[in-house]
Amino acid sequence: MTVPRFFRPAGLLAVASGMALLAHTATANAENSTDNLTRLELHATGTVQAAPDKLTARFRAESQNQSAASAQTGVNALVKKATDDAAKNADIKAAVLEYSVYENRPDKAKPYWTASQALSFSATDGQNLLPLAGQLQAQGLILEGLDWSLSDEKRQTLFLEAEKKAITDLKKQADTLATSLGLHVSRFARVNVSDQAYPHPMPMMLRAASAASQSDVVHYNPSSTAENQTVRADLRATVVLAP
Repeated sequence: MTVPRFFRPAGLLAVASGMALLAHTATANAENSTDNLTRLELHATGTVQAAPDKLTARFRAESQNQSAASAQTGVNALVKKATDDAAKNADIKAAVLEYSVYENRPDKAKPYWTASQALSFSATDGQNLLPLAGQLQAQGLILEGLDWSLSDEKRQTLFLEAEKKAITDLKKQADTLATSLGLHVSRFARVNVSDQAYPHPMPMMLRAASAASQSDVVHYNPSSTAENQTVRADLRATVVLAP
């Protein structure tokens, strides 16, 4: 007796044929559904301006001596006096930064050591920080930069406002284009948000102040104007339109 190598009941063939037909129908419906939709790639921007709430002064304390130890002692004394003076005002935040010591070997002079350290002082009120800046200049610190900026908290608040403006603009664009095309907005398929702040005002570079006479440093404090800062939110979206 010979046994057939393949056995395919008629019922299984019918089921398989039915499943293939359903799959073909579902694919055709999906293609028809896609054909009825229009996708737009849109870009919108929201901007907000506000006065900065943070003033930062960047200093460098420097001491030179033929002894490395003496040069470092001089810098340490300048830094301690500066931070002690800043601590007298609760609005002023001090940060003691990079420290360096190196030897100088001039061609026609004795070698000497230079010790240097960077400091940063920030405050929400310039009336607190600017007098201190003048005082530190008088003590021999070099004021290298003075600039206004937005604190992280305020920048985040402004960004949320800018984001709302961008969303409003995005919806307006989508509705206008949909109406012009005789369609309506079905949904937003994708939205990407980026925070791009406009450049800060250039910091006022004050290296030249270190070359002024001691009497000038004592009698005049540095000045700085708090110019408005701009925060921008950029949105890019894919909008789906339908009949």
